[in-house]
Amino acid sequence: MARRAPWGLGWLPMALTIGRILLIPVFLWAAHLCTLTEGSSDRARWTALGVLFLIGLSDLLDGWLARRWGLVSELGATLDATADKLAQVACLAFFLGDHEPTFARVPLAFFGLILARDIVMLTGYLILRRGVGEVDSEHRWHGRVSTALMFLLVTLVTAGASRGWLDALFLLCAAVAALSTASYVRAGWRTWRALKA
Repeated sequence: MARRAPWGLGWLPMALTIGRILLIPVFLWAAHLCTLTEGSSDRARWTALGVLFLIGLSDLLDGWLARRWGLVSELGATLDATADKLAQVACLAFFLGDHEPTFARVPLAFFGLILARDIVMLTGYLILRRGVGEVDSEHRWHGRVSTALMFLLVTLVTAGASRGWLDALFLLCAAVAALSTASYVRAGWRTWRALKA
């Protein structure tokens, strides 16, 4: 059973989500600082990792608090998913650049897959939203796994992990993202067919 938000803190989950979006350019700035010195600046790398930690922590806290306090809403779920996608695409786009040896380069094909996934998901959401009105935008377990793997990938790239580990993780992330997208598309198709039946 959901508890009531204490001390008038019902605004906190939404504020954490918005804060996560605002931390994205801070991360990109810190990651850019890493590339300005030979090798990289340890302080800038730790700053980037610290900001990434705050992004991940806010992602865990906002959903947990919203569920605990009974504040789950379509707007909150949509904004949460948007914050996740913005963080993933922005970070991966930064790592597309040639920042070696400071950061391993993200393969263009991998970035294209993730971008295509997000375009497909957004298109499906908008179609269902127009046809159905209200759309269930809560993450499923496979979506959570995909997000967690993507966060791990960005963290390891930021930390300067070896290419061998990253190549294996790129493949795993791509497979899970593709399977998760297929599952969401199938669920959306069923909803659409039920609407038109």
